[in-house]
Amino acid sequence: MKLELKNHLFKSVCLLFTLISYQLQAQQKTYNIVWINADDLGRELSCYGHPAVQTPNIDGLAKQGVLYTNAYANAPVCSASRSSQITGMYPIAINSLDHRTLNMTALPDGIQPITEFFKKAGYFVTNGNGLNLLKSGGKKDYNFIPSIKYDGTDWNQRKQGQPFFAQVQIKYPHRLFVKDKKNPINPKDVVLPKCYPDHPLLRADWALYLESIQHCDAIVGEILKKLEADGLAENTIVFFFGDHGRPHLRDKQFLYEGGLQIPLIVRWPSQLKPNKKDKRLVSLVDVAATSLAISGIKTPYKLHGKVFLGKNTKKRTYIYGFRQRTGDAVENMRSITDGRYKLIWNRTYDRPWMQLTSYKKLQYPAFALYHYLYSKGALKAPYNQFMAATKPEFELFDLKKDPMEFKNLAGKKACKKVQERLFQTLSSNLKSYEKNMIFEDEATIAKAKQGSKIYYKKALEQQKPEVSVEASYEEIVKDWEERLLQ
Repeated sequence: MKLELKNHLFKSVCLLFTLISYQLQAQQKTYNIVWINADDLGRELSCYGHPAVQTPNIDGLAKQGVLYTNAYANAPVCSASRSSQITGMYPIAINSLDHRTLNMTALPDGIQPITEFFKKAGYFVTNGNGLNLLKSGGKKDYNFIPSIKYDGTDWNQRKQGQPFFAQVQIKYPHRLFVKDKKNPINPKDVVLPKCYPDHPLLRADWALYLESIQHCDAIVGEILKKLEADGLAENTIVFFFGDHGRPHLRDKQFLYEGGLQIPLIVRWPSQLKPNKKDKRLVSLVDVAATSLAISGIKTPYKLHGKVFLGKNTKKRTYIYGFRQRTGDAVENMRSITDGRYKLIWNRTYDRPWMQLTSYKKLQYPAFALYHYLYSKGALKAPYNQFMAATKPEFELFDLKKDPMEFKNLAGKKACKKVQERLFQTLSSNLKSYEKNMIFEDEATIAKAKQGSKIYYKKALEQQKPEVSVEASYEEIVKDWEERLLQ
């Protein structure tokens, strides 16, 4: 009896050591890394609970992995956000915040794109266009020099058995929106965010946005199928996210939730439990830090991103947001949130939210509609707040009670301690983050504005030849109505 017990214990110990050994080997296994990066994608996906839109492929990815409910970009425009993503550093720390910076500089203090660290570790590094299944290069749009040199566009161009770090760029749902003829969305069925007035023109525009997201979903499906067909799915960690928030009026280019909130889904076979939701605060700079960490790659300097998967996971306490010039709209905005409260510091509070931005005037029906309705006194509260001649220096919001960010609590006695804590944390960190930032002078700003003026004229001639450059907002609204409501 004793001998049988000893044999049983021996077998149990052996089994335990085998399991431990297997787990250690799995942790040490070299995984490929794929980033699927969609332009201007908010969280308007079926797996995030948004109605009307159909996103079966992204939903399927979420069921196979972890969906993050509090993920954010740190800049609400592509070039600044992408510069941050690919370096794991905040854009103000690498002089990359002005959208398509005119006086681009090299990355400071020996900082390198994370692609260089992957290359040194033996990875094949690619950047491909998802629209044509990686047959050509994908979007870069970085605000620094020199440009990144990629090894290829498709992971199948690598040597046999070589690990890879691949970026797949999807242009949807960036404007101009594209109709989904197979699965059209009726504007009557959409649910507009409550930060917008319920107007037929905005409903039609929102429906097209959702249809463009469905095009994005189809491409995600093709990329996932390609991984399966190439026999790589089980050995590849997939990160899916938007480069910043959705392309709508109070969203893109602003530090409100709609401009910074993004979807983030991670599938890590055999390591992450599938079909889970994670409420932790995650920033896009964390994706870079995490991708390196789980690949066993160390950097010679500290990244701003925090590791949220694998070993050495660190909790993020705050999310930071940064906005500077975008086209001809010059701003200086910073934000910080702890997930409950958000403080926005408008350092250019002397100008309106709705100052001229040629890009939005050309492509956003809401930009002209707001101006037109406001001129008639027909833009009601709280939407008319956005038309004010100046901004408050500080905006403080309770995101739990006021997710649309309409009720500014800054200066309120009851919120004094919250405001002081957030501002002290933000301002003290900015002293470090901004030390390398070169603020544009008046000549550079004038050049940017002139460039936007030329862009508007040329684009208008191509996209809307029947609309004059001098057209009133009323005329622009009528043109949009003819296009979207007929």
